[in-house]
Amino acid sequence: MFRIATVFGATGLQGGSVVKQLLKDGVFKPRAVTRNPDSDKAKGLVKLGADVVAGDLADYPSIKKAVAGSEVVFAVTTSNRGQGTRELEQGKFIMDAAKEVGVKYLVWSSIESIVRISGGKYQAVALDDKAELDNYIRSTGIPHSILHAGGFLENLTRPAFVDCAKLNDDGEVEIKTRWVKGTVASLSWIEHDLGLSVSSLFNAYANGRLDEINGKEYAMICSKLPIEDWYEIIETTLGRKVNVTWLPTMNLKMLDDMYDSAKEFEWYKNRQIPDPGLVALGVKFGALEDFVRQELKPHLGL
Repeated sequence: MFRIATVFGATGLQGGSVVKQLLKDGVFKPRAVTRNPDSDKAKGLVKLGADVVAGDLADYPSIKKAVAGSEVVFAVTTSNRGQGTRELEQGKFIMDAAKEVGVKYLVWSSIESIVRISGGKYQAVALDDKAELDNYIRSTGIPHSILHAGGFLENLTRPAFVDCAKLNDDGEVEIKTRWVKGTVASLSWIEHDLGLSVSSLFNAYANGRLDEINGKEYAMICSKLPIEDWYEIIETTLGRKVNVTWLPTMNLKMLDDMYDSAKEFEWYKNRQIPDPGLVALGVKFGALEDFVRQELKPHLGL
């Protein structure tokens, strides 16, 4: 009989990386949750061997149904899902449902609290909701671990994002970014490191090591460095000039507060990178240069 791991956000960047890694591991059978099981991405997961089920983060009964019978859960919320519901409500639905059906262990994907580190000067509801859910899951008593992410490297390769890298007519790399010069940026390679981190935690649980990981927070971050240095790494690795346009605003207060807070109040200050707890579990974080070669270079058609 299969040991089931329910994975939320399965057709997105985070959940998709977890599903694929669990399929490689073979310890837990991934149950991929998506609002539309008939989408091309969902059908692709079925072909890989995952079970795909419908689940709407705005609907508690569908979430409860999705987690019923699962031993472990990977939980993530996103601001563009759930029919306009806040991430705080979405996360509570997942956590409450997991507790109600008797899930044994849950890994929660979270991020730095903007309002906390800035003392209220900056606010970003999508991030602050996730951080508030850190406290909520502790209050439920569900055995859990929390993974904290930084800025996604993949934003450079996703056309929907403003900082997606492009080649100009001279063969140079053009990047528009809202990062502020001088920011010490915490960066996460989601597709490389998140699935590995979640599977390592699930495997530790499966091997009787729950006491070691229960209630722990981990920084799922591959590098922390001045943002200018990151763009220099891209230039050096590709051997092509990188032109950076520093945007003064995104015309959306939440995003502006996110980036401005990162400059003024360093994210994950005093946290050791890479996280020694994840390293001890066997997670080998990807290098920035490898991301450039493996992800950014083919995105640019080089």
